[in-house]
Amino acid sequence: MRPALFVVASTLAAVATAQSCTRPEPPPGGHAVAVDLIVPVTYSDSYQTFCSLIRPTGTPPTCGWPLVVHVHPMGQARGHDLALQLLLAGQGYAVWSYDVRGQGQAVLANLGHPQAGSTLWGPVERCDLAEQIQFVASNVAWTGIVDATRIAVVGSSQGGAHAWSAAALSQQVLAVPGRPTHTFPQIACVVPTDFVADSVDDWLRGGRLFSSWFLESINGSYQGMPFDATFLQTCRTAFIAQDPAALLASFVAEGRALSPLLAVSSVPVLYAHAYLDNVDNPLSSLLLLETKPGVNRALLGTIGHNVAENAGERTFRESLILRWLHRYLWSEANEIDVEAAHVLPELPLRQVDRDDPQHLWSRAHVLTTATPLTATRLHLHDDLALRTTPPIAPQVDGIVQQTIDPLAVTFTPLEYLNQPAVRDLQNVLTVCPLQERVYSFTITTESQLAASPSLHAQVVPQQARWMLAALLTVQPADPGADEVLLTSQAFSSFTSVAGIAESHDVRLPPIAVTIPAGATLRLRVRNLWLRELPMPHTLEVAPLFFDFRVDVVHGDPIGSWLDLPLQPVAPRLVSNRTWLELAGPLPIMTTVRGGQARAGFPYFAMVGLSGHGPAVPYLNAVIPIDADWLVIYSAASSEAPLFTGFLGFLDSNGEAHPVLDLSAVPLPQALNGYRLTLGAFVWDGAWATTGAAANPCDVMLR
Repeated sequence: MRPALFVVASTLAAVATAQSCTRPEPPPGGHAVAVDLIVPVTYSDSYQTFCSLIRPTGTPPTCGWPLVVHVHPMGQARGHDLALQLLLAGQGYAVWSYDVRGQGQAVLANLGHPQAGSTLWGPVERCDLAEQIQFVASNVAWTGIVDATRIAVVGSSQGGAHAWSAAALSQQVLAVPGRPTHTFPQIACVVPTDFVADSVDDWLRGGRLFSSWFLESINGSYQGMPFDATFLQTCRTAFIAQDPAALLASFVAEGRALSPLLAVSSVPVLYAHAYLDNVDNPLSSLLLLETKPGVNRALLGTIGHNVAENAGERTFRESLILRWLHRYLWSEANEIDVEAAHVLPELPLRQVDRDDPQHLWSRAHVLTTATPLTATRLHLHDDLALRTTPPIAPQVDGIVQQTIDPLAVTFTPLEYLNQPAVRDLQNVLTVCPLQERVYSFTITTESQLAASPSLHAQVVPQQARWMLAALLTVQPADPGADEVLLTSQAFSSFTSVAGIAESHDVRLPPIAVTIPAGATLRLRVRNLWLRELPMPHTLEVAPLFFDFRVDVVHGDPIGSWLDLPLQPVAPRLVSNRTWLELAGPLPIMTTVRGGQARAGFPYFAMVGLSGHGPAVPYLNAVIPIDADWLVIYSAASSEAPLFTGFLGFLDSNGEAHPVLDLSAVPLPQALNGYRLTLGAFVWDGAWATTGAAANPCDVMLR
């Protein structure tokens, strides 16, 4: 094996050298980097900000280092996530970062400037981004060093919004009042993380409901950060008047809405977002990516606002970002563009696992997160049960009603915005009590979700304006186990006719989770979109400041139901490493999670160098790994110490622990940027003729 692996590495290096302009092979640990720490840039409206450039030292390739623009989150500065910036630079990129308008070092430099305040990544900030790229491209100090014709924009939160903007505006004419007209630079790819594609979808949910995070932002929660006075007043006026339509119209008139441009943009997008992010869920972005042209991928799960961060998922995200940039800035054929479009880490139900930064999250790789046609349909019954059988008449409608305390004279949009005590959650629940219908269903066999549930709600509103929130939770059967929120979404209307029935089809955000046998799933339909454990107990959107009542219809064929994409549990494969250092490879410890129902069943593992596809048919299943020579050699191998535990039986917990140890194998640095892909298969019994394959598990080489 050792000489064979060396030969393959040498062949790969020769192929790379034959390309026109290849990414220079980084040394162990990455290229040494040079830093231009403080670079002043003055925009066309005379606003001055400060920037930094991190780039590899030494002689650049003939085409220069591709440009990666890294944009920081709101309230931060250009040095945010310096570790990622250094990682990217060390692997062959010129990383440019800058203090976004109204933030960082730029605040004190622009006191008194008429455009000193943030407009929350509006057209002004988009023009700033275009001028940043133009500055780098025209700077003679970096001629031949930085190639500003190969550009990516990477950022989280506010920076993610900038990355989405870059994908939408690539090569578009950009006209901003008071600024020169620009043609936005051509963007090769983007990596938006921790924020939705179109800000309007976050700030006005469904075009009607005001996001709580948005209200906190415009109400001064970012201390020391100036806001644009006109933008602030427009938002406040619309909320006080409870006129979301006016605010939406102003956003459209200003050119804020990105969805129309993103819908026709072919710029490749690698999107990452937490399921239970405290700002917003990823659904609106996923809906857009489903129809957007070009290559688009999504990584969901952990990492985000007020989310317990996981170290393994962080490094996995970084490995995907690097592969994405290698593919679209260096044209490396690394197959990231042909893999399953969505990676969904599985939410652990136990708090001790969710909060453990070292816990290994299982992952599902799926083509789409849409609700499958094969989803289990659970009908809502008037006895609050969810059943696979439709209700039998007669059925009584379920009432969800909101009643505001008539003595709460300060519970108005104006005071809600101006007084923190009024929008304090305890006060809200006191003057506007939570009222809900809770429907339940018990899981009889261990199952998994890895897609969007969908609710078909047949309702009869009794007022023109109303809203309902739908929450899907799970309560494990273990004594003392917490009830955990899986996913939630709201639906509403401001134009209903009292007493007239309406149908609402509501897709909930996708979730990947394994649900143990005996657990209780609950569908909570309520008047307030209130977050539940493991999220902070806060409001997703502001309440409506008036009474309303909505009747939920139970019946057949006209009734309400939940389409739940329950599936049998598939084996999962996890690894304690996302990276393998070629200069000193440490053993890769993996775990095959077959599930309790497969305890004692035989399994085998394998590893390859050729990625996920074409997949390998085996018995009744398909193993998502390309059957190269290493896969064939390693599958079910017992050669110690290279492939310890690659064949055996799952233990009493339904698990096994194969180990791949290449510490004694010469791995040339030419393999930098490639990856090992591990796979596994579990039989349905002792050497049965059927079984199930695990997900692919990648370990990147550097």
